[in-house]
Amino acid sequence: MLVILLAAVVGFITAQDVQEIAFSAGLDHDLSLTSADRIVFNTVLSNVGGGYDPKTGTFNCPETGIYVFQFHTLAHQDKAAWLELYHNQQYIASVYGKTTNDYAMAGNSVILQVTKGDQVYIRAVDASYGIATDLYNKPDEIYSTFSGYLITAIATETPVGAGK
Repeated sequence: MLVILLAAVVGFITAQDVQEIAFSAGLDHDLSLTSADRIVFNTVLSNVGGGYDPKTGTFNCPETGIYVFQFHTLAHQDKAAWLELYHNQQYIASVYGKTTNDYAMAGNSVILQVTKGDQVYIRAVDASYGIATDLYNKPDEIYSTFSGYLITAIATETPVGAGK
């Protein structure tokens, strides 16, 4: 009994308290972007925990923890793809691909601490920086994907005397 009480006081999370969270979504159509638009990955491959919103292209974090996020894309032949991952409104990482007489792939992954209610999303880089984004995808050829999953939950600490 003392061990259980101690674990509760320190803030450990048991396996039954941890929500399973994982999502993967793809783009099933070509997409040409000239502004810093958010990418809406409209084909949901999995959405365990319901954190990914296919209407907005946004992962809305349902539980505080450490997450892995991955994003990949394919630029049209002789075109470019330049995408960025954001946590809330803060830039985190980019992918860029461009080549002559061929298609170009790009991909990246990050590990982030994300708090319940935070948002993670992908957007194109504005073409005013010199590169328009032209993504190649078809319903039966999904090359652009956005995925994420919870590695471990983090207990939120409640100050002593809070809620009184």
